Amino acid sequence: MVNPTSHLISLSFFSLLLLLYFPTVSLGQTLFIFGDGLYDAGNKQFVSSNRVDASFPPYGVTVGEATGRWSDGRIVPDYIASFMGIPQIPPILRSKADFSHGANFAIANATVLGSPPETLTLSQQVLKFSENKNKWTAQARSEAIYLFYIGSDDYLNYTKNNLNPSDDQKEAFVDRIITSIEAELKVIYGSGGRKFALQNLAPLGCLPAVKQASGNVQECVRLPSEMAVLHNKKLLQLLLELSRQLSGFQYSYYDFFSSIQSRVIKSKTYTFETGMAACCGTGAVNGSSCSTNNVCANPEDYLFFDGKHLTQEGNLQAAHLMWGSDPEVIGPNNLRELLFFPLEPMALSS
Repeated sequence: MVNPTSHLISLSFFSLLLLLYFPTVSLGQTLFIFGDGLYDAGNKQFVSSNRVDASFPPYGVTVGEATGRWSDGRIVPDYIASFMGIPQIPPILRSKADFSHGANFAIANATVLGSPPETLTLSQQVLKFSENKNKWTAQARSEAIYLFYIGSDDYLNYTKNNLNPSDDQKEAFVDRIITSIEAELKVIYGSGGRKFALQNLAPLGCLPAVKQASGNVQECVRLPSEMAVLHNKKLLQLLLELSRQLSGFQYSYYDFFSSIQSRVIKSKTYTFETGMAACCGTGAVNGSSCSTNNVCANPEDYLFFDGKHLTQEGNLQAAHLMWGSDPEVIGPNNLRELLFFPLEPMALSS
């Protein structure tokens, strides 16, 4: 995390003491996932009347089958579940799935604001959680991790339609999104949720699809990344405020922006041949139209699989940082610490 405060560092030290006291036993065995295509484990195919690319090759090529995930293989929530010692979490719209360890509500093209077709907004995802919450005990809900990545599509849509917004207009739009996220976090808190993990937004102007659409693939596009920076700053402020305002509210905030920016600029340092172009697609940086006719031979050499989503290797690196890194990357607790962090007694009776 950029410029971590002493508050974050002191809490992380306390979390380390907890880990020493509870070295092996994990309390939480439940994971709930909210977000967009980066976290979608297959929900999109259940709401779309059109072909969903992620349900067909070359998506899933590294694991041998397309599963509805927008990657060549596993995504971040799959790895987090694995680190927790639980099975991969199924999409909530797969009605006959085993939801004993949680549910994935994330879906491609999801937004915080508006009502886009053939997807679920954040509020609709949280409503789905509320409708299904009795599938899990109060204790399971309170010990669970609630994992979020959402907002990218809001800002990409906004910057397409507002090419030169004023500072006040940018601030006002971000404030609307943060206010909506706050409301949904409070709904989950009211249902017993206490452990929230939020992955901040990537440098959106560095996505191959965004650079290619701009016509200048040599540089990241300024405005989308600016909006992400402003969003991320306000999101962290929100989490700090909620931790003071709501009894027992615990969180992890992962600086995904810096992780991706570093891998775009210094890809070889992080084992990638390139962080500029996608593995699959057409155009100068393979930013669009991923298909079996234009997929690379070695996805692990690429940070991006298609124009907007990471490869399995990119997801694995992000998941490792979320699970076990230090406060400069994720704070005030990483996810391993958050899982062990004790609950206040009131939470267990929610």
